[in-house]
Amino acid sequence: MTAAAVTAAAFGRRLLPLLEGDTPDAIAVAVSGGADSLALALLCRDWAARRNITVLPLIVDHRLRPESSTEAKRVAGWLRAAGLKPQVLVWDAADKPAANRQSAAREARYALLLQACGKHKIGHLLLAHHRDDQAETLLLRALRGSGVDGLAAMAPRRDMQGIALLRPLLDLPKAQLVATLQKRKQPWIEDPSNASPAYLRVRVRAALDLLSDNDAAARAELVAHLAQTARNFSRVRAQLDDAAYALLQGSVRLSAAGIAWLDAATLTAAGDEIALRALSRLLCVIGGLAVPPRLDGLERALASLRSGLAQPLTLHRCLLAPQKDGRLLICREARHLPAVLALKAGDALLWDGRFRVAVAAKARLPGVTLGPLGRDRPPADEIPPAAAMEIPRAAWPGLPALRGRTGRLLAVPGLGWGQLPAAVTLGFHPALGV
Repeated sequence: MTAAAVTAAAFGRRLLPLLEGDTPDAIAVAVSGGADSLALALLCRDWAARRNITVLPLIVDHRLRPESSTEAKRVAGWLRAAGLKPQVLVWDAADKPAANRQSAAREARYALLLQACGKHKIGHLLLAHHRDDQAETLLLRALRGSGVDGLAAMAPRRDMQGIALLRPLLDLPKAQLVATLQKRKQPWIEDPSNASPAYLRVRVRAALDLLSDNDAAARAELVAHLAQTARNFSRVRAQLDDAAYALLQGSVRLSAAGIAWLDAATLTAAGDEIALRALSRLLCVIGGLAVPPRLDGLERALASLRSGLAQPLTLHRCLLAPQKDGRLLICREARHLPAVLALKAGDALLWDGRFRVAVAAKARLPGVTLGPLGRDRPPADEIPPAAAMEIPRAAWPGLPALRGRTGRLLAVPGLGWGQLPAAVTLGFHPALGV
C-alpha cells in the first residue's frame, strides 16, 4: 500500500497541541535537506500562510563533507522557490573532532539553531524527527543501558535555553513524509552518512529491516510498536518528574544569584529514583547544562550525601558544599567558566546556560563586557549586607559581572553591587521547572 501524503490540516492538528496555547508571530524550522525536514518546512509554510505566521528555515552547513556547502545552497534555493527566506548557518570550528563526530556535529547544530532563534527573537523551533527516528532512538538507548529517561526517547516538546523545541511529526512514519514530497515533485538530498555502517544508528536501522524480513508492512508495524513503547516510558517519566519536582519544591530555595540551598536530609530520605532525578534536575539548573549528569556520578554524590558529606564535591559544573546549619550549598563551580564577551546592541542570549541577558536594539555600550566575576572583588563596604550574608564567597567566582573598556568592574547584579546600564537586562533563568 502506498503511503499517503501529509496535508497541511493534518500537520496543524499535530502542531497546535505542542504550541500549548502560544500564538507566535514567527516559527523557525531546522532543515537539513533530507526528505523529513524539507517536508516539515513545506507543511509548516502551508499551515502558517493562513495564519500570517512567518516561517524561517534554518540550514546548518557542518562542512564535514566537501559537498556540504553546495548542498546547503541547493536546499536554500528550493526553499526560496517555495516562497521562504532561509538562512544558512555555518559550523566553522577550526578543529572538528575525528572521534564522535556525529555527536559533536549534533551539539554544534543545536547551538547554531538556538543562537539564530535568539537573534531573531523566535521562541519555537520545529524539528523533523519522525516515528522511525523514535524507534531507532529507543533501540540505541536500550543498547546503551539507558533508564526510564533514555527509553522515553524524544519528547514532542522540550524547552532548551528558553526556546521550545517542537516535533510535530513524531507520530508519523517516514514513508508519509517521502510521499508528501513526491506528490509535490520536490527533490531532496540523501546524506551518504545515513547509509554508512560505521554509525551505530545505521546498523540499528538495518537490524529493523532484518527483524521484519525486509517487508515494508511488517517493518512499519514493528516501528509503531517501538514508538508506542517510547510513549509508555514517557508517561512513567512524567510521573517521576512530577514527584521529583514536588521534592525539590519542598527542599530547595533558589536565589536570584543562581545558587541553591538544599535540605539534604529531605532529599536523601526519598527513594533512589526520585532522589537521583531531583538532584539531576537541580544540578542542571545551577550548572547551566541541558544534558543531565552521568548516572554513576549522580549515584556517588547521593551516596556521599547519605553518608554525611563532610567535604565539598564537584559535579556537573556545580560545587556542592555542606554548611554548618546542615543545609547544602549548590553553586556554579569556579572552573570551566565562559569567556568574556563584548555586549552589542540587540543581543539576546543565555549566559553560561543560567542568566538571560538582553540588550536594547539601539544601545550604545562601547567596551562593555560580560563575564564571570572570577577573582575580582567589589569594595566590601559597598555590597549590601543582606547580599554579603546570602551569597557565600564560594559562589562569587561564577557570578556574572559587567566590566568597562579597561576591565573595571561596573556591576555584579548577584551581589546587588553597581548598576547595570539602562539598556541591559540580566536575570537568573532557572530552567526545568525548579
